[in-house]
Amino acid sequence: MESCQKKKQKELETPTELSDMPDELILKIFSLLPFFKEDLATRFISEYGKGHWKPEPNVIFDDQSIDMSFVYGSLMSKDAQILDSLHLKLNNYYSASDINFLVQLGVNRSVRELRIDLFGKTLELPCCLSTCTTLKELVLDNLSIRPVPRWFRLPSLETLQLSSVAGGNSGASLIRIYSVHERLVVHQNRYDDVTIININVPTLRSLSIDNRKGMYGRTGGFWINAPSLMFLNIKDTFSNCIMFESMPAMIKSDIEVTHNQSEKFLESLTSIRHLSLCSPTSMTPYPTDTKFPNLEHLKLCTCSAGWQNLLACMLNDAPNLRSLTLKLRHKNDINPKGIWEKPTVVPECLSTRLEILKWRDYEGTEHEKDMVGYILANATFLQRATFSTKCRDQCDSRFSELQSMERVSEICEFVFD
Repeated sequence: MESCQKKKQKELETPTELSDMPDELILKIFSLLPFFKEDLATRFISEYGKGHWKPEPNVIFDDQSIDMSFVYGSLMSKDAQILDSLHLKLNNYYSASDINFLVQLGVNRSVRELRIDLFGKTLELPCCLSTCTTLKELVLDNLSIRPVPRWFRLPSLETLQLSSVAGGNSGASLIRIYSVHERLVVHQNRYDDVTIININVPTLRSLSIDNRKGMYGRTGGFWINAPSLMFLNIKDTFSNCIMFESMPAMIKSDIEVTHNQSEKFLESLTSIRHLSLCSPTSMTPYPTDTKFPNLEHLKLCTCSAGWQNLLACMLNDAPNLRSLTLKLRHKNDINPKGIWEKPTVVPECLSTRLEILKWRDYEGTEHEKDMVGYILANATFLQRATFSTKCRDQCDSRFSELQSMERVSEICEFVFD
């Protein structure tokens, strides 16, 4: 008798699962939720009762074509599947509590990737994220963000992406307080109102910046202090100030900037192994004592006025360079400053290391022929030289000139494409 009483008491103390309740009561509970639509709720309850609903690992919640199965199913399912990604596309205005409710459903299902797109409206970062231990990637798109409290943390975040995020220094504060993530992506547009973005993240390993849709006449830039950074990608046609602190772990970088930068711009990349660079250069592109001892692969854009001088400097200061690619990324009418000046001493990389030479959009000008001739005459271990040109009607004569040039390497193969 006593055991039966204990069993009955335990049953009374155990909360009833939502899915075990009568349909009428479930519908009444659903009516208290944001985004409630009676016909959708009734249909879902019927389908769920027949066992037709299965949780999806990737969910897009779009308020222009609302599918409430994510909301209702997450509440009713006893063992909902882990949520790999949740994308909230909210065109209409919703309160902070409504957005927090949707995000909480994802947190309850151990969401790993969360994307929030508010189409220009303001977001108060959901407080439930501060306790989420499964979130690896957060994407904030096309929104303004309210100031983020200093106590706020995302304990397991690895990747943060800010796409067209406005709000004064709120975006910068969002970067500042996340000290554990490894990958940061920043996309700016013409409406962003941040002038200098400070990126001060000791653990950051990968950084991507896209600032090609800004507003002409607006000044600004980036200050980057990321000593663990290994991969850097910058596409920036507006910033007139990009500053790096020392980056001793840097391995690979693709940089495309159109405004003149400080001489110290390249000085912070001395540990790099792979460098792709398109940048205006002066007669002193970096301090004279700067060396690139680890640089093995260099891609250099030939659109700037001083690229020949930059190349001459890099050849002298990169003794282990094995691969050199020259390519015109952006067509322009800028005349080269001066002519190719042969180094007084043959660079170490030419006499001991260089194996691959690629020249895209080769035009066969006199200074280009002088440069090619010098490299071929001194690159002792060159294995392949590849050339391409846009002027097909002149390619035969240009390639014939190249083949007739003296080359010191007996194993060098010419390729024309």
